[in-house]
Amino acid sequence: MPAWPPRWIGAFDPGDPVPAPNEGVLEFVMGSSRNTILTLTMKFDARQHTGILSWDAPPSRAAVENLLRANLGAEIGAIGDLDIVD
Repeated sequence: MPAWPPRWIGAFDPGDPVPAPNEGVLEFVMGSSRNTILTLTMKFDARQHTGILSWDAPPSRAAVENLLRANLGAEIGAIGDLDIVD
């Protein structure tokens, strides 16, 4: 199963637009105590959505976290096309 894009969750009312997997803009990245897990926040249609990114190493968490932090404000779909240098 691919790690990117994460599955996004958020609070929705009936009829609210739900983002497709590659829609939205990355807003926040938070590390965890686990080496290959990050918590991400993205915005779509003025609402925040949270996703958990988990993968098998390599790459290192630091490499993934640095890449994502350098791309805060970027479209989720565009981030999926980037290469991680570890």
